[in-house]
Amino acid sequence: MGSSKRCPRLRRKVYVMRRRRNGTASSAESVRTDIERKLEQLQMMLPTACSEINADTLFQRTADYVFFLQAKLRFLHTLSAFYGV
Repeated sequence: MGSSKRCPRLRRKVYVMRRRRNGTASSAESVRTDIERKLEQLQMMLPTACSEINADTLFQRTADYVFFLQAKLRFLHTLSAFYGV
């Protein structure tokens, strides 16, 4: 009896996985558009955004900006500890 309750769930899971695999848009296209969208969002987060920038430069500028923000945070933390705030 326990296996008869699991059978519909298993069938549904297999059906959903097959549907995802055989979707109308190819999975490579959807992954590519997701990556492009995320790169655009990352580019908008940077203070100096250029319209035409490759991914390598974008990642390097993002790393530099994160380093700058960490240094700024350390400086402000030291400053607040110095003034006792």
